[in-house]
Parts: sequence; structure tokens; C-alpha cells
Amino acid sequence: MTSDEIQSLQAGLGTAKEQVDSAIAGITEAEARQQPAPDAWSVAQLLAHIAEIIGFWMEKAVLITEENDPQISRSDVESDLRLAAVTDTAEESLEDLLQSVDIACDEAVETIGEIDPTDLERPGHRETNPITAGGVIENLANHVSAHAVQITEARQQITRKS
Repeated sequence: MTSDEIQSLQAGLGTAKEQVDSAIAGITEAEARQQPAPDAWSVAQLLAHIAEIIGFWMEKAVLITEENDPQISRSDVESDLRLAAVTDTAEESLEDLLQSVDIACDEAVETIGEIDPTDLERPGHRETNPITAGGVIENLANHVSAHAVQITEARQQITRKS
């Protein structure tokens, strides 16, 4: 990969963050706390999850650049920590949650800029599937974008329930 591709990865994550910002525009604290459906996460929980996944998957992308073919799947312990992070931080104020997402995204963009472009093609594995460091970052941006859509849909469900 080249420095242009580094910039593309940074832009992809930035675009995903903008989609989240757009999806939460005008949301109230009360709306952010409502569950759109019995087994669905609230917008606050989704924001806590977004902040957590950005840091988690960027650490995995960096790991691929530093080790030979590492396994980057979430361990059971990491899955438990993920759920705890979502549960614990979802209780924070909406302003704090948004700030956490902003900080996570800013740090990720900075980290991407520090990666040697040639290292983005280094391989790792997620379960039995090969993936490159660059692929992890692309998947992360797509995952954040998917959660932006989920936030929009959750808000629509909440509005219909009111």
C-alpha cells in the first residue's frame, strides 16, 4: 500500500464517523437511552460500542504490523471486556459518549498515519480467515458505518413508538 492508501483508510474512517455524527444529530439524552426493541441496544449503547471497537480493532491492525500472522479474533475474555465496556460506559452522559467516539476516531486516524504503508499488506487471521492490517481498518470503517445506519433505524423505531 502507498501513502495515498493510508490517506484513503483515514478518510474512510473519517467518513464513517461523519455518518455517526449525522445519525445522532439532534438526539436528546432521553432518546439516546431508549431501547428501540426489547433485545436491541440503545443509541447510547451503540455509541459506547463504537468507541470500544475503534480502539480494539486498531490495536489488532497494529498487532498485524508487528507480529507474523497473528490470530486477531476476540478471545472470550476480550468479548467479556467488550460487553462490560458497553454496559459501563453507556451510562455516561451523551456528551461524554460522543467525546469518547471523537477521541477514539482521532486516535485511530493518527495511528493509521503512523503505520508504514508496506505493513498494511501484512497478514493476520480472524478465526480461519486471512486478513491484512489494511483489511482490518477497512472492515472497521464499514462496521462503524453500519452502526450509523443502525442508530438511524433505532431513532426511527423510537419515534414510531412515541
